[in-house]
Amino acid sequence: MNLSSLSNDDLSRRCAEDTARFHHHQIRDTAHCFELLRRALADGRSEAFAWVYQIYEPQVLRWVYQHGRFHETGERAEYFANQALTNFYFALRGDKFARFDELAQLLTYLKLCVHSCIAQYLRREQALHMTDLDNESVFAAEADLAEDMQVAELWAHVCDLLPDDGDRLLARCVFVQAMKPAQIVRGYPDRWQTPREVSVALQRIRRNLRKDPLLRRYAGITAADPS
Repeated sequence: MNLSSLSNDDLSRRCAEDTARFHHHQIRDTAHCFELLRRALADGRSEAFAWVYQIYEPQVLRWVYQHGRFHETGERAEYFANQALTNFYFALRGDKFARFDELAQLLTYLKLCVHSCIAQYLRREQALHMTDLDNESVFAAEADLAEDMQVAELWAHVCDLLPDDGDRLLARCVFVQAMKPAQIVRGYPDRWQTPREVSVALQRIRRNLRKDPLLRRYAGITAADPS
C-alpha cells in the first residue's frame, strides 16, 4: 500500500497497532510508524506529531522510570517525558530528519533525549545548590543567559512555570506545534471537548506566563507594560 495515501488518523492507528504488537513480542511492520514520524518531523505536520506524542509517551515514561538516577530528581516522570519529546521534536524537525533511515534509529535518539533531560536537570539542581543566591552578580548573569537561551531551553523554563501536565501539553500544542484549538480537540478529545474550552485554558496559561520576568525579558516586554 502507498503510505502517502493514508490519512494521519489511519496512519497513526496502524502505527499504534504495530507498537502494541512489538510490546507483545510479535513481528511488526515499522513502515507506518516511520512515515508518521516523517510527517511529524520532516514535514512539520502538527496533527501527526500529536499522534506521535500519544503513541510514544507510554514508552518514554517507561524509559524515565528505568533511568538509574530518576529517583534523585524528585520530579514526576511526566515532566521528563514532555521534555524529552519536545527536545526530540526540535532536534529532528525539517531537514535534520534525513539523517535517519529507520524507526530503530529514531527511537534510540528519543531514548537518548530522556537520559539527556534527566542529566541536565540534575546538573542544574546541583549548580543551584552550589550558588550563593545572595550574590547580585548571579542574577545579572542569569539575565544575560536568558537572552541567549535556545528554543529547547526556553521551553524547559516554560514547563517549569506550568506544573500541571495538561497545561504543559496545551502549551506545547500551541507554542511548539502551532496547533489551532479545533486541531487540539481532535487530537486530545479526552482532555478538551470544545475549541472554546481550549481557548479559555490557553488564555489562563498566557496570563500566568506573562507574569514571569525571564519570559518578559526574552519577549522584549518591559516591567511597566500592562499587557
